Amino acid sequence: MRKAFLGVLMALAAVFAVAPLADAGQMETAAAAVPAGAADTVTSGSRPAVAGKGEGDVSVKRAFSTWATNVNVRHNNSNLTTCGMSPSTANCPNIRGQVNPGVSFEVWCQKIGSQTVGGNPYWVYIILPNFEGWMASYYVDYPDDVLPETRSC
Repeated sequence: MRKAFLGVLMALAAVFAVAPLADAGQMETAAAAVPAGAADTVTSGSRPAVAGKGEGDVSVKRAFSTWATNVNVRHNNSNLTTCGMSPSTANCPNIRGQVNPGVSFEVWCQKIGSQTVGGNPYWVYIILPNFEGWMASYYVDYPDDVLPETRSC
């Protein structure tokens, strides 16, 4: 019961993208983490294909956050296939936004990219209310390279 309640709270935090900072009187939103000029919408059909998940399925099964600040969420605006087939900073040159500790996001799927970051070869496709894209899994606040309850792309 307690785990289910915590899961619901994490899902709500991801939907509203509100996370408390160290000072309980302050609040931060994911929208504030979007740099000027970043895309605030994503065109339909841009998410990687995942068996059993449709484009409209954004149900949060497990929310994650980062341990580092200003983690870039990447895409390739001119060639979605290159970025999606082999995520890396070179193949995903466009920055859609940044994620900071305490901001929850859903991981749509995970895969081994063409660039290893911090010893972790996995990249994750993450979803936030204002943007989505690829991020090196190294920055996800989780002790293992492969995330639990997260499908492969």
